[in-house]
Amino acid sequence: MQRNFWGSLLTAGAGAAIVIAGPACAREDEQFVFEIPAQDLSASLRAISLQSGQSIVASGDLVRSRQAPAVSGTFTAEDAVRALLMGSGLEVRRVGDALVVVSAGGGERPAPAELAGGVTQAEGGTIVVTGSHLRGAPASSPVIVIGREDIDQTGATSVEQLMRKLPQNSQGGVNQENFGVTLPDQDVTDHGAGVNLRGLGQRATLVLLDGRRLAPSGYGAYVDISLIPVSLIERVEVLTDGASAIYGSDAVGGVVNFILRDQLDGLETTMQAGATTRGGGEQVLLSQAGGADWGRGHGLLAYEFRGENEIRAGEREFTIGLRPDTFLTPRERRHSVLASLEQAVADSLTFNAIGTYAHRTTERTYFDSTTPLPVGAHAVADSVTVTGELTYLFGNDWRARLEGTYALSDTDQQQTQPGGIELANARDVRNEVVGGALKIDGALFELPGGAVRVALGGELRQESYRDGFESSAFARSEKRVSRDVSSLFGELSIPLVSSVNRMPGMERLELSLAGRFDAYSGTGSAFDPKLGALWSPVEGLDLRASYGTSFRAPLLAEVGGVYDVFYAPAYLAYQDPALAPPGSIIAVLQGSDPDIGPETSRTWSAGAEIAPAFAPGLSLSLNYYSVRFTDRIALPIRSIAVVGDPAFDPIVDHSPDLRELTAIIEGARQTFDVTGPGFSDGGATPADVDVMLDTRVSNTAETTTNGIDAILRYAFEAGTNRLVLDANVTHVLSFDNRLTAASPVSQSLDRPFGPLSWRARGGISWSRGPWAGSLALNYAAGYDDDRRPLLVAVGSWTTVDLNLSYEFEQTASAGLRGLRLTLYAENLFDAAPPPLLPEPGHTSGIGYDPVNASGRGRFVSLQARKSW
Repeated sequence: MQRNFWGSLLTAGAGAAIVIAGPACAREDEQFVFEIPAQDLSASLRAISLQSGQSIVASGDLVRSRQAPAVSGTFTAEDAVRALLMGSGLEVRRVGDALVVVSAGGGERPAPAELAGGVTQAEGGTIVVTGSHLRGAPASSPVIVIGREDIDQTGATSVEQLMRKLPQNSQGGVNQENFGVTLPDQDVTDHGAGVNLRGLGQRATLVLLDGRRLAPSGYGAYVDISLIPVSLIERVEVLTDGASAIYGSDAVGGVVNFILRDQLDGLETTMQAGATTRGGGEQVLLSQAGGADWGRGHGLLAYEFRGENEIRAGEREFTIGLRPDTFLTPRERRHSVLASLEQAVADSLTFNAIGTYAHRTTERTYFDSTTPLPVGAHAVADSVTVTGELTYLFGNDWRARLEGTYALSDTDQQQTQPGGIELANARDVRNEVVGGALKIDGALFELPGGAVRVALGGELRQESYRDGFESSAFARSEKRVSRDVSSLFGELSIPLVSSVNRMPGMERLELSLAGRFDAYSGTGSAFDPKLGALWSPVEGLDLRASYGTSFRAPLLAEVGGVYDVFYAPAYLAYQDPALAPPGSIIAVLQGSDPDIGPETSRTWSAGAEIAPAFAPGLSLSLNYYSVRFTDRIALPIRSIAVVGDPAFDPIVDHSPDLRELTAIIEGARQTFDVTGPGFSDGGATPADVDVMLDTRVSNTAETTTNGIDAILRYAFEAGTNRLVLDANVTHVLSFDNRLTAASPVSQSLDRPFGPLSWRARGGISWSRGPWAGSLALNYAAGYDDDRRPLLVAVGSWTTVDLNLSYEFEQTASAGLRGLRLTLYAENLFDAAPPPLLPEPGHTSGIGYDPVNASGRGRFVSLQARKSW
């Protein structure tokens, strides 16, 4: 099949996308004899595409439930589509090789720019909607789209592997390869994986499934993307901008929206197997999907199994001092099921529902420094998501949507040793989200530049969290917390100048406004606005900018204000123990601050989209971003010896008020006393306290970062060959942290396990008839390890990925027709990760930085996919 850019773009609305890639690229002036009956618009578009070989892209929200008139006669594909859309309020535009269906008069022109490895960025087109409740994405916000064809090119057997290819995603936090690394977002040991846009933390990236929230995993700090079946994803939309004005909490670093497949007419079987050439890490992926389209509706049922064996330290020569049986990556078995249904109940009423279930077991073996016996970490994770939506079309281009969502994440984790010796680790954590929303959008009135569109809505959501813990040393304890969230939101899109009223120096001018109010029971409320603008002075150049605020509500595990008090000799907490008054006592508070509140951020971005008319197929996207993330919830100290350091004066009270101190101590869960001889109980009371040190987790930290993204794509044909050159480069200019307002700034950029100043992916894709292939280069910058008196250089890491595929044509025998074979080689030249010495004071380690490199080595796999 001829591979096509818009066939991989798949940038449709939150509803089903219609992206039809014809078997051959049709000439613009070629005419066909069409005999298409009056029927559903989506069916008519498919008929034109199949007959003409013309790729057609349309948002499911634009064409859903619309009836098209009959078309009979000789037309070009574009003229036939135009005849279908007559009087519908829609129009067709040609963008590159594709025909794109958009709202009439909106002046909106998709501006394609494809990332390396087949990742696509689209900004300002009506067919991209992540980042907006309107039918049409805000032109001022960059959205990266990874289409189905792009996913196939990576050879990824898991969503985690797929997201590793995206330069804007840092691997810091929960990650299946982050063995032995303690990071701020590290969570319960369930061997999952999250997304960390801009390196701001997995808690600050909102993850959606078909536009709806998922239940977080573990302690609630991240959404486990490794439970999402990669073969059942239609596309991934990544908004690299703050978006709390649209979605509410967590959308600080950005939003990742996984769109599941919901349309398949027939059966599709996928089998993939591979292994690393260094040993270990064998992977198997099996998928079976079946679906049907009955005109006014369609349904899909699919299953995926993924198995992966562990990689052991003895199989990698670069580990330092680890025992050979230590697992560098876990052993995993996962089963996933997807069911979806969409049905037109009436001409203007449509119902759709999607349900997913995933069950994963993981095993990991490591050795504790206190015992020669291996420790076995076993985790079971279950995930359930059920969503339903009623869509009603009314008036002149108005739409109402009633949505309901239920999401569950349940994790059981246990650590044991041979012989049945139980360690103090047996934990079960359960997160649930139940919610509903009502959204209305449509055209308010007409301006010379097009229709002013508005979206309004409200949402109710309940979040609950349960954390149970037990061991041989402690009886079972359980924490249960829940909260209610109420939200109101609105958006406005104002096209002042468009193609219908353009003038010299003003091809397009569009403003967008958004705002959202969220009220959380127990932790207050937040209002977040967002402003955006797009100006196109000449055809092929779009300039855009946006400004907005975002927030992250405290995790349910962080609220409740549970804390303990420790009475101790004051000299233990002094930076210079000699400065502590003899016999003085300090009260140290540890736990969670009862007054903990939301984290807040301010984000602004500016960029340009260049697609010159003199170079068809060439596009360049540039984007500058700046984020100030304040009131971050963090532990304000790294060690207890901070008294006397001016940076920690805000959490030290040298003369605590006795009444206030007594109230604080009486509110503690437990009180411990080590003020006596040999750190025994000395019988201290609040009246004996000379200094109070508040180390409770609270809103103390701050992060500021800024950087630049550059995305280049050039698609062209050379004879019968179609070639695409592309690159995605992200350059972080600064990444500064403060533990408290008085703390000195610490630079996190280009340090072990932190964000890097340069990351990139670029390459070339090729297709010719049934053959296709791609070659991609991945780059991660080097840095200096400053954890020792002398800096130690850690080198950059460059790897190359290759894939080559052949798809049997429709003229092949029945057994081969619809079969596609693909050979993948990740890290083709088996580049080892740059060496990294263990932390000072340690004699063993994995020998590299798993956040910014991988120890898997070369991985080779073969995939067979058959359509029936």
